[in-house]
Amino acid sequence: FPTRRSSDLLAAVAAGGAITAMVVSTANAAKEISNIAQVSGAGTEEFQRFAAGAKTVGIEQDKLGDIFKDFREKVGEFVQTGGGGMKDFFEQVAPKVGITADAFRNLSGPQALQLYVDTLEKAGLSQEQMSFYLESMASDTTALIPLLRDGGKEMTALGDAAAQTGQIMSDQTIYAAKELSRQMDEFRGLIVTGK
Repeated sequence: FPTRRSSDLLAAVAAGGAITAMVVSTANAAKEISNIAQVSGAGTEEFQRFAAGAKTVGIEQDKLGDIFKDFREKVGEFVQTGGGGMKDFFEQVAPKVGITADAFRNLSGPQALQLYVDTLEKAGLSQEQMSFYLESMASDTTALIPLLRDGGKEMTALGDAAAQTGQIMSDQTIYAAKELSRQMDEFRGLIVTGK
């Protein structure tokens, strides 16, 4: 029969293991968010706020990162060559509302996507036409239309709600979690090599 002392020790070991697992999970999530945000050309907090909204329409953060990456590549391609996936947009839609390629320069993925949707709306395009233009930029982007209408009002509200409920890691938290992850990887390496 286990004694009280041994059951307390087992409980402490289990609690320590659970805390370690939680710390490792947070560190891994921080590293993933940081990597995806970087590819998206967005800050980590900006990306997380957008990801919280996108999740409500079935787009997970990995897919959202792909959307932003594809979107930014097509913006860059048009800015450099005048061709690619944005050519029709700049020939057919943008002139109606006075938007030029310069308006998209140096925008993050979320900002560029919002400007694109705002431009489609101002030009008076139907849902079907908006879907056509969005899907030519990145697949599954149509699902984001309800969140991006009216200047992204719903996306902003969902991002605000996520921040207010503690679902958004600050830049400092992400940095600290990535640093902890790096140190843990270094420690594991020392154990494996026996140094």
